[in-house]
Amino acid sequence: MKMRLAIVGCLLAVPIAAGVGSVAFADPSGCSASTDQFYLQGNSSLAAQGSGSCSSSANRNLQVEIKHDISFQTDPVVTHGNDVTTGTYYSVFVESCDNGNYATYYGRTFFTTNTTYHDSAHHTYQVC
Repeated sequence: MKMRLAIVGCLLAVPIAAGVGSVAFADPSGCSASTDQFYLQGNSSLAAQGSGSCSSSANRNLQVEIKHDISFQTDPVVTHGNDVTTGTYYSVFVESCDNGNYATYYGRTFFTTNTTYHDSAHHTYQVC
Protein backbone atom coordinates (compact mmCIF):
# COMPACT_ATOMS: atom_id res chain seq x y z
CA MET A 1 0.00 0.00 0.00
CA LYS A 2 2.84 2.41 0.78
CA MET A 3 4.40 1.83 -2.64
CA ARG A 4 1.14 2.64 -4.41
CA LEU A 5 0.85 5.96 -2.56
CA ALA A 6 4.41 6.94 -3.48
CA ILE A 7 3.78 6.27 -7.18
CA VAL A 8 0.54 8.26 -7.17
CA GLY A 9 2.32 11.14 -5.42
CA CYS A 10 5.02 11.18 -8.11
CA LEU A 11 2.52 11.08 -10.93
CA LEU A 12 0.61 14.01 -9.48
CA ALA A 13 3.78 16.07 -9.10
CA VAL A 14 4.90 15.70 -12.72
CA PRO A 15 2.09 17.70 -14.43
CA ILE A 16 2.46 20.53 -11.95
CA ALA A 17 6.24 20.77 -12.44
CA ALA A 18 5.93 20.52 -16.22
CA GLY A 19 3.64 23.56 -16.38
CA VAL A 20 5.99 25.84 -14.45
CA GLY A 21 8.58 26.30 -17.21
CA SER A 22 6.21 26.82 -20.13
CA VAL A 23 6.70 30.50 -20.92
CA ALA A 24 5.65 31.89 -24.30
CA PHE A 25 8.48 33.63 -26.13
CA ALA A 26 8.42 35.91 -29.14
CA ASP A 27 10.90 37.89 -31.18
CA PRO A 28 11.73 41.32 -29.75
CA SER A 29 8.93 43.83 -30.33
CA GLY A 30 8.84 44.99 -33.98
CA CYS A 31 11.34 42.33 -35.10
CA SER A 32 11.21 39.18 -37.20
CA ALA A 33 13.86 36.59 -38.01
CA SER A 34 14.23 33.59 -40.30
CA THR A 35 16.64 30.88 -41.33
CA ASP A 36 16.91 31.87 -44.98
CA GLN A 37 19.06 28.96 -46.17
CA PHE A 38 20.40 25.67 -44.85
CA TYR A 39 22.32 23.41 -47.23
CA LEU A 40 25.34 21.26 -47.95
CA GLN A 41 28.00 23.53 -49.46
CA GLY A 42 30.46 22.06 -51.93
CA ASN A 43 30.81 18.34 -51.33
CA SER A 44 30.45 18.13 -47.58
CA SER A 45 30.38 21.39 -45.62
CA LEU A 46 27.21 22.46 -43.76
CA ALA A 47 26.08 26.07 -44.29
CA ALA A 48 23.31 28.22 -42.81
CA GLN A 49 22.23 31.80 -43.45
CA GLY A 50 19.85 33.67 -41.16
CA SER A 51 18.58 37.20 -41.02
CA GLY A 52 16.45 39.46 -38.90
CA SER A 53 14.89 42.87 -39.30
CA CYS A 54 13.34 45.30 -36.85
CA SER A 55 11.21 48.40 -37.18
CA SER A 56 13.41 50.42 -34.80
CA SER A 57 17.14 50.67 -34.29
CA ALA A 58 18.55 49.11 -31.12
CA ASN A 59 21.49 47.01 -29.98
CA ARG A 60 20.48 43.39 -30.60
CA ASN A 61 22.14 40.02 -31.03
CA LEU A 62 21.01 37.71 -33.86
CA GLN A 63 22.44 34.18 -33.62
CA VAL A 64 22.52 31.47 -36.29
CA GLU A 65 23.34 27.88 -35.36
CA ILE A 66 23.82 24.62 -37.18
CA LYS A 67 22.46 21.87 -34.95
CA HIS A 68 22.85 18.08 -35.02
CA ASP A 69 19.40 16.51 -34.62
CA ILE A 70 19.68 13.66 -32.09
CA SER A 71 16.52 11.88 -30.96
CA PHE A 72 15.64 11.99 -27.24
CA GLN A 73 18.53 14.36 -26.39
CA THR A 74 19.25 18.06 -26.49
CA ASP A 75 20.51 18.80 -30.00
CA PRO A 76 24.17 19.85 -29.86
CA VAL A 77 25.37 22.96 -31.68
CA VAL A 78 27.87 22.15 -34.45
CA THR A 79 28.73 25.83 -34.97
CA HIS A 80 27.22 29.25 -34.45
CA GLY A 81 27.73 32.88 -35.40
CA ASN A 82 26.36 36.20 -34.20
CA ASP A 83 25.58 39.64 -35.57
CA VAL A 84 25.67 42.00 -32.60
CA THR A 85 25.04 45.54 -33.73
CA THR A 86 22.91 48.61 -33.28
CA GLY A 87 20.63 48.82 -36.28
CA THR A 88 17.52 47.44 -37.92
CA TYR A 89 18.96 44.63 -40.12
CA TYR A 90 20.99 41.64 -38.96
CA SER A 91 22.54 38.82 -41.00
CA VAL A 92 24.72 35.82 -40.17
CA PHE A 93 26.33 33.11 -42.33
CA VAL A 94 27.96 30.06 -40.73
CA GLU A 95 29.73 27.07 -42.23
CA SER A 96 31.19 23.96 -40.60
CA CYS A 97 32.10 20.29 -40.74
CA ASP A 98 31.13 17.67 -38.16
CA ASN A 99 33.81 14.96 -38.03
CA GLY A 100 32.66 13.01 -41.08
CA ASN A 101 29.23 12.18 -39.63
CA TYR A 102 26.28 10.94 -41.64
CA ALA A 103 23.50 12.53 -39.62
CA THR A 104 20.50 14.86 -39.57
CA TYR A 105 21.12 18.59 -39.21
CA TYR A 106 19.18 21.85 -39.31
CA GLY A 107 19.74 25.58 -39.14
CA ARG A 108 18.33 27.76 -36.34
CA THR A 109 18.07 31.56 -36.24
CA PHE A 110 17.00 33.67 -33.27
CA PHE A 111 17.44 36.93 -31.42
CA THR A 112 19.08 36.12 -28.08
CA THR A 113 16.46 37.87 -25.90
CA ASN A 114 12.75 36.97 -25.55
CA THR A 115 13.09 34.81 -28.60
CA THR A 116 11.30 32.43 -30.89
CA TYR A 117 13.47 29.85 -32.67
CA HIS A 118 13.22 29.85 -36.46
CA ASP A 119 14.34 26.41 -37.67
CA SER A 120 14.98 25.23 -41.21
CA ALA A 121 13.83 21.87 -42.48
CA HIS A 122 15.90 18.95 -41.17
CA HIS A 123 18.21 17.27 -43.71
CA THR A 124 20.40 14.18 -43.52
CA TYR A 125 23.88 14.71 -44.92
CA GLN A 126 27.29 13.06 -45.04
CA VAL A 127 29.58 15.87 -43.89
CA CYS A 128 33.32 16.46 -43.74
